[in-house]
Amino acid sequence: MINFFKFIFIFIVYCNQAYSNELVNLRFGSNEEKKRIVLDLLEDVTFNHKIHGKKIEIDFKEKIKITKSFQIKNYLDSIDYNDKSNRLILNFKQSIFSTNVYLLKKKKNLHSRIVIDYSLKDKKKKTIIIDPGHGGKDSGAVGLYKNLEKNITLKVGLLLKEKFKKNTNYKVILTRDKDYFLTLRNRTKIAKKNNADIFISLHADYNKISKTRGISLYTLSEKASDKEAAALARRENRSDLIDGVDLSNQTSEVTSILLDLTKRDTLNQSSLLVNFLIKAFKNEMNLLQRTHRYAGFAVLKSLDIPSVLIEMGYLSNKYDSKLLMTDDYQKKLAEKIVKAVINYFNWKDQNNS
Repeated sequence: MINFFKFIFIFIVYCNQAYSNELVNLRFGSNEEKKRIVLDLLEDVTFNHKIHGKKIEIDFKEKIKITKSFQIKNYLDSIDYNDKSNRLILNFKQSIFSTNVYLLKKKKNLHSRIVIDYSLKDKKKKTIIIDPGHGGKDSGAVGLYKNLEKNITLKVGLLLKEKFKKNTNYKVILTRDKDYFLTLRNRTKIAKKNNADIFISLHADYNKISKTRGISLYTLSEKASDKEAAALARRENRSDLIDGVDLSNQTSEVTSILLDLTKRDTLNQSSLLVNFLIKAFKNEMNLLQRTHRYAGFAVLKSLDIPSVLIEMGYLSNKYDSKLLMTDDYQKKLAEKIVKAVINYFNWKDQNNS
């Protein structure tokens, strides 16, 4: 038995300062594909975490009391706790993958739990297509301050690619990484050619009602959710007219055929991704009423790729237009989108989707 367990994490914290919480137990579980570590605490806790190859760092917002030693086993090599920085470091014997760290609140249970799920096998990277709308001779919407939609979408797209680089589980491909024109058909071809797992198209709309503002999210549907969604789809689909490809007469018929062919699961997955995006945005960013809308966007018509079009705001509104030009807001948008996408894929992994 002593060979199966390794007593590495043996330390006792002595401190005169009052502690509001305590780590009371460390538990392990596993099956063929997934491994799990559970940290039991007396109370709910707030924390941030980072994952670096063979290491997970958990930064607590408050001091955690540790008064006992814990048995270390499975693929965990050691644990260190820095009382000054409130940082708990889990060191593994090998690189870990598909890692998900989350809190299960105490509620009626005896303990609050930090759950760490991970795998020892590097799964196939998820391929994410980021589509910065418009480009080149197609400027898209022109804002109140002469800011162009094509420039804003490209900047956010490049930010997203940079932020996803920090996570080895994802591969990001931009439909365009410079200011050039690209047809809607070619954008979806890029997604299909690269066997994309999801497709996200970035836009910033213009509305004749200047007070209209906020983020909205669109998925494919045979019938538009409202007149505004239908008008927006018509405007976006006409982008290809700039390059001589007329989609205007195909919208209703082709959409109907495609919807008959499209797997129901693809549309459901698109809506699921929207739900994670709304959750990421809602507490810190302004959302349009009825945030999730439906329309027949040509750029979303991939048969088996969950696809979402994000309208990041309205260039016709003075508040949105100013925000969309700032680096801070663009970074915030990118951070929230990354968070939502990671949570979406984690949910899929946990539910074996």
